[in-house]
Amino acid sequence: MGEKTSINYIMANEKIRNLVFEEWEKFNLLINQGPDILKKYFCKLWDETKMELEYLDDIDVIDLDKKIKPEEFGVSYSILDNEVKILNFIMPKPVNNYGQAVYISAILTSKIPRFFTLEFNNNLNGIPSYIVGEWQIDFQNNDYIHKRYGTIEKSNIGEYLGIINQILQTL
Repeated sequence: MGEKTSINYIMANEKIRNLVFEEWEKFNLLINQGPDILKKYFCKLWDETKMELEYLDDIDVIDLDKKIKPEEFGVSYSILDNEVKILNFIMPKPVNNYGQAVYISAILTSKIPRFFTLEFNNNLNGIPSYIVGEWQIDFQNNDYIHKRYGTIEKSNIGEYLGIINQILQTL
């Protein structure tokens, strides 16, 4: 087998990210239909991603056998300082902690959306932690860049949102 990945990782760091940045109108329509429709759409996206990865010989997909139900996704809204609205998604529980997202968040702005992740990180000492990151568009190179803002010890949504709030305050 070759490179390791997971459907969870592809969903958070490619499929949902691209939906937010490249298909904002579609994403906004899904949001406006409510959390149940959004969860069903994410399940459909998970299954499509699974089918794309199923027959690749050079990639070891660690959660290929995992079946997902809509209720395994969580959707919530938060309001941060300065009335910043943020849409949070709780991802299905990972089959193991190999670089998979626990939370992803989209900030609903009038300009370019912001897209944050909280992903498991097993550092060199084997001590688990969670990385707070953000995907941004690099317009100059027509690509995405991933910024890392540090780690937290536990997958606590309050602490994660607190870090996002601090990041937004420094702008």
